[in-house]
Amino acid sequence: MNAVLNLGGSRLSQLEKRMDAAASFEDWHALAEAHDQASGADEWRETAESTLYDWTEIQSRHDKLKRCLEEKSWRELLYALNEGVHGNMGGMGRPILYGRARCGTKQLIDAYVDTICKALDAIFKCPDNIIAFTEKVDFFRRASHCYGRSALLLSGGAGLIYFHHGMVQELVEHDLVPNVISGASAGSIVAAQLGIHTDAELKAGHFVNKRYQEVMRTPLKDVFLGKLSEADARISKERSLDEMVPRDMTFQDAFERTGRYINVSVSAAEKHQSSRLLNAITSPNVYIRSAISASSSIPGLIPAERLYARGFDGKPRPYLTTRRWVDGSVSGDLPAKRLSRLYGVNHFIVSLINPVVVPFVHDVTTRQRRGFRTRLSVAGLKMVEESLALMEKYVARTGEAGNRIAAQLAYTMRMLEQDYLGDINILLRKSDFKWRHTLFDFRGDEIEQLILAGRRTTWPKLAQIRNAAKISNTLDHILEQLSFVGMADGMASKHHIVV
Repeated sequence: MNAVLNLGGSRLSQLEKRMDAAASFEDWHALAEAHDQASGADEWRETAESTLYDWTEIQSRHDKLKRCLEEKSWRELLYALNEGVHGNMGGMGRPILYGRARCGTKQLIDAYVDTICKALDAIFKCPDNIIAFTEKVDFFRRASHCYGRSALLLSGGAGLIYFHHGMVQELVEHDLVPNVISGASAGSIVAAQLGIHTDAELKAGHFVNKRYQEVMRTPLKDVFLGKLSEADARISKERSLDEMVPRDMTFQDAFERTGRYINVSVSAAEKHQSSRLLNAITSPNVYIRSAISASSSIPGLIPAERLYARGFDGKPRPYLTTRRWVDGSVSGDLPAKRLSRLYGVNHFIVSLINPVVVPFVHDVTTRQRRGFRTRLSVAGLKMVEESLALMEKYVARTGEAGNRIAAQLAYTMRMLEQDYLGDINILLRKSDFKWRHTLFDFRGDEIEQLILAGRRTTWPKLAQIRNAAKISNTLDHILEQLSFVGMADGMASKHHIVV
């Protein structure tokens, strides 16, 4: 018996090593299916019963929706949907349900999500003489408001940005990029590109092929070591921005081009001021280039920047003229609460590369209990915060140089105080992390390997992301179409999410 168990364990271990080395999603998924078969997780997926969720409620609702669709009972179907479209119906959205099998969760949950989307589409396409257009609009607006939506949050991390590239490219290729995207510092650069490039452009391998050449010509470490004058550093930064976004595109322009709500965090340079979240709703006329430039201004190394916007005359002008802004990671790396207020977001997908916090963060969302290792990490983080606070007080008394160091320590503490976990977390693994990468110091094929690391880390999360985002994306798509149809009746809104 022990020999059989050892043989099974050896087989699973071999499959896990091959999964970690897979070069494509197709290869990884084939190995994951073999792993589920060897571990018995495939039988767990096929069996609806589980104490982890209310499977009887999900089964009952699924059967009812299927029956209405088969019988084309559109009014009955609408009534059934009005009973509630919820992402966590019967606990089916619990992350722990995605920790048992490598290929996803219970097949009943997958089928239920697919059936809800088919039902929503059927109501949308139902003839207006059965369900009136105004009734459809009312239903889909309420359903969208009640269900909420997912947002993608991209942290800062300088040269580790290529991990974001791999993660985002994988979402692009599986049509799973949420309509709401937020980024700070390096994350804002990726968010901006998602906002200005169409799906066709992104699917052509945009993030796999994209390279930032200026930071290779003018190494970031030269800025850290003070080898560049302020003027040369600013010129280099402008050349870097030329590689990322056009000079004259505003947040509103980007939304009208792609329909995606991109958000850029900027932190106030002044100690007692609040950070801001720039986007097509709160600051439609601000230039995206100006926003990511400010969000990438590392305090103490790159001077705080002023924001610029397009004026009513079409010419650039200062935005909030008396204020200056720095790196968005300082106080708004992952601005979940603001996104919730603006867009009704209630589900967060986090891609974390921030080198200050990566050593302390572990994804515990798919575990039933938080273990000793997690508690130790929290305690270690608290110890670092307290040490930095003492250091700040000490160096602040040592003159001008000390004040600059104290400011850096204060910014670091503000970063450590933030919450870095969402509902689905794609974290840079410590085995893929090298400090020199933050300075864009790459050798050989290390950029390609970091991109691949982002893709590999995303593959196990795709099934969870798909089930979380599929219904909200369906609702958003339908609302867009209803908005165009209702344009002549004065019912349309440029920003359908907030109507």
